[in-house]
Amino acid sequence: MRPVWTLVLTYNGLEDTRKCLRSLASQAAAGHPILLVDNGSADGTMEIVGREFPWAKRLRVEQNQGPSVGNNRGIEHALAHGAGSVLLLNNDTTVAPNLIDRMIAAAEAHPDFQIIGPVINYMDEPALVMTDGVTFNPPGHGGLFVRKPVPLAEAPTPAITPVDIVNGCCMLVSAEVFRTIGLFDEQFFIYHDETDFCLRALAATFRCGVIGEQLIWHKGSSTFKATGKRFARYFDSRNLVYVLRKHDGARLNGRTRRQTAKTLFLYLYFRYCHEREDGHPDAADAIIEGILDGLAGRQGPFEKRRHPMLPAVRTAFELLRHRPRLPRAAAGARG
Repeated sequence: MRPVWTLVLTYNGLEDTRKCLRSLASQAAAGHPILLVDNGSADGTMEIVGREFPWAKRLRVEQNQGPSVGNNRGIEHALAHGAGSVLLLNNDTTVAPNLIDRMIAAAEAHPDFQIIGPVINYMDEPALVMTDGVTFNPPGHGGLFVRKPVPLAEAPTPAITPVDIVNGCCMLVSAEVFRTIGLFDEQFFIYHDETDFCLRALAATFRCGVIGEQLIWHKGSSTFKATGKRFARYFDSRNLVYVLRKHDGARLNGRTRRQTAKTLFLYLYFRYCHEREDGHPDAADAIIEGILDGLAGRQGPFEKRRHPMLPAVRTAFELLRHRPRLPRAAAGARG
């Protein structure tokens, strides 16, 4: 089997990156290539990692244009240097000493699955599952992202549960997938780029799966700590609109366009209400801005612009919010 390259993407997250690389040290010593992609950091990551982790290969992206771009540059580098698969890994994680070996074992035992992830646990509560399997947009459910439980099992050969979406926090992707469907869509900038990638892979008859083993602990997204919820809510709403427009309503599981539109509306409306009731009016407005930009086809990095329709949509949402009997489904929130 051609080598599996592990790609760790970082942006101004030196302490998280150190912790992640320490957890990967034994696997690097076993000969697994580890590539750190520095996505335009200004905290000295490249130099410090070079001194403290000389076994880690390093690639610098001079300007942060979002995780999709950073991951793509790392994937291109790994494939150019003979990678047979790429393991994408968030820098705010720590991993089990046998993560890469177990992922390789799963890929070899189940060659019909070309995108594979593990069960992901919370770093602060190591025994608690953060995410495992996902079915996307199924009829008969109130959400777009519906959990599909993955049974845990210890066995010589890892068992795989078929899923629609593998969490981009830790995702092993065969080089064949990249050669067939291309890389991540850089127009997402951040959020839901792995949703689009997995949906494209499924459309090309590749399979996605999660192995029933707890091999990674995730701190949770720290990308928006400095900028707050506003940008997270903006990209979440904008990119969900983009995903559904790009994939013809993402009807792979049989839900109609009308059902999907209703589910999306309820999801975004619930998010809006949640932010208003928690005292975050800017984050609530960002959801509306994301909807408007998504419908207008605006993608890429965030650009501050006027949204003349925002007051009207906000007024409509507020009228609905104060109607006592309107259903407000959580619609499969993802953070």
